[in-house]
Amino acid sequence: MNPAAFVEHFRASFPGLLGQRVLVALSGGPDSVALLHLLREPVLGLRLEAAHVHHGARGPEADEDAAFCARLCRGLDVPCHLARLPASLSLAPGREAAWREARYRLLRELARERGLAAVATAHHRDDVAEGVVVQLLRGGGPRALAGIAAATAEGVIRPLLPWPRAAIEGWLLAGGIAWREDSSNRDPSHLRNLVRHRLLPQLEGASPGLRGHLVQLAAALARDERWCADELAARGLWIDPWEPEGGVAAAAVSGLEPPLRQRWLHAQAARVGIRRVSRRQSELFEALLSGGEPRAVALGGRWRLRLARAALWLEPPRPPAALEAALEEGRCLDLGLPGWQIRLAGAGDPPPELRYSWRAPEGARLQVRGALPGDRVPARGGWRPARAMLASALPRHLRNAWPVCCENDRILWIPGVWRSPDNTARTRHVVEVTRRERPSCAV
Repeated sequence: MNPAAFVEHFRASFPGLLGQRVLVALSGGPDSVALLHLLREPVLGLRLEAAHVHHGARGPEADEDAAFCARLCRGLDVPCHLARLPASLSLAPGREAAWREARYRLLRELARERGLAAVATAHHRDDVAEGVVVQLLRGGGPRALAGIAAATAEGVIRPLLPWPRAAIEGWLLAGGIAWREDSSNRDPSHLRNLVRHRLLPQLEGASPGLRGHLVQLAAALARDERWCADELAARGLWIDPWEPEGGVAAAAVSGLEPPLRQRWLHAQAARVGIRRVSRRQSELFEALLSGGEPRAVALGGRWRLRLARAALWLEPPRPPAALEAALEEGRCLDLGLPGWQIRLAGAGDPPPELRYSWRAPEGARLQVRGALPGDRVPARGGWRPARAMLASALPRHLRNAWPVCCENDRILWIPGVWRSPDNTARTRHVVEVTRRERPSCAV
């Protein structure tokens, strides 16, 4: 590799970042050291900062890595940040995955706090090839085998993906640029190290071009995954757990082509933070769609995918708690449901973007709470339990937290479900219920 080729690749792949501020993930190893030097090419116009994440393991060796990174950055006049992972992560099962997730979270948070446009990591061509073999050994499907993305929606970029490890280290050696070696990268108890140092070299004896084949396989699968993602996005079949009508018709999902149906399950799980869907969960999902049994599939993080009323719903690990508070004019309250708010507004008509609104009786002292077992409201010439009305209108995980407006024990309004027939006058006060992705209580 050479700087001119790197510059050409960066300009073609990340044109929107030219001249921007970028955070470099700097471990001290050869790949990240090379990346830091290459990104300093003046023609790119980048304003760099670096971050070293200390994992709290490997004792003095890790401390020396951090000191090396600090010295390197001082010599290059690049601001350097040291971040530490919680010590508890070193004791957790599957700590490598926990470290990776926490490391990315720290880097993204630092970039956001510093106003930086992207986080650059030093993944390269060999990482892609090794990753394919690792995922095969773990039983990964097409999504897991699709390699490493050059850029992510969260602002992570990988400018070194076209080059193998040997080319990167060769460039460093030719320039007399020092780096650190992580002794844990030789530990064969880690699957990736076993693949890197034993399995791949042995397989290359039978297929010298194996690494290139693996990279091409990952690229082909990545293209397929992008097509499937675009197709699913165009169809818009997504469950919203916090919407009263947020389910998706089971027939619409079962009508998807089988490859899209499985990717829908993975993508839908990811939308609520579930990182992995197992093969067994996928099988249960198919059984639910084809025969209605089981009625629910337990997913990661104690979420459940449930079939009810011919629709698919996602139930959170625990039902949200109901808000109990008095409504005061101009005061905006967050309900127990993510993104939902309620307030008692003054004069004027409700704005059109409101989900639900109701004119309160003049002078009423209003409270908001969840429905209680003994609550009843007039309906069809008699009285009906409020909880029964909620059950007919809402998925079960929303019912306890859905707001009930009342005065003392008398229920006056249940948004979207029921309102008192006694209150028909146009009064000054309006109770407003709305939902925002990022709740704001600005009046």
